[in-house]
Amino acid sequence: MEYLVHSELFERLRKLEKEIRHVFETHMVEYENDKHVKDLPGWYDFFYSSESIRKCHIKTIEPGFGKNKNLWLMHINIFPQFDRDLPIFGLDIVANPNKISGCFCDYSPTTETKPHPYLDKFEFLVKDLSWTRAREMPDWAQEIFSENIVGAGSIREGEETDQLCEMALHLIQFYLAECDNTNYKKEGLNTKEAQNKYCRNQKMNKMLHGSILAMGIEEDRKDQYVENVLFEEIV
Repeated sequence: MEYLVHSELFERLRKLEKEIRHVFETHMVEYENDKHVKDLPGWYDFFYSSESIRKCHIKTIEPGFGKNKNLWLMHINIFPQFDRDLPIFGLDIVANPNKISGCFCDYSPTTETKPHPYLDKFEFLVKDLSWTRAREMPDWAQEIFSENIVGAGSIREGEETDQLCEMALHLIQFYLAECDNTNYKKEGLNTKEAQNKYCRNQKMNKMLHGSILAMGIEEDRKDQYVENVLFEEIV
């Protein structure tokens, strides 16, 4: 990847991105998404899948390209195969050179199974983090996210950022280390509608559309990316 803007915080987050991709490459196989058009400088997208994972997507946007002067962004989603009783993993981090301005992270349930080992693990890992802040979620978000979703802003460089990076890496490692357990493969289970609802509701997020447009791309290109790459609904 080409880096045009440097700071200690950006370097720490780039290190996290490399660590996460290493975990992905250990547990899954990378593939080419034929709906992804590689025409946006500074935008990097990678896709993975496995027997248990239908689609894993990690994207980063590097600052210094086009209208994006100072923002670093990472987005991750892990969608399980439809016959797995597994949540959807989501992580979004937005940072300027000095602080993380926004972070959202969740294991979003796709079934009504309670208690669920993944949701219990998530609650245990995030309950004592010092930088988390309670945020009122809009209706579209309350319909798909877990009750323990992490939503925080103004995360300071140093201990708080280290906590965030450790949390993200631990949650991803746990998710992929456990997902092949046969207990999660359920005969007759089909979570396609739950996963499509997750994608539909994510596309209601006005901040998502506004932030992509702010990077300097055209409306139709933004729509193609959101509809077919970020949050594709499966017919």
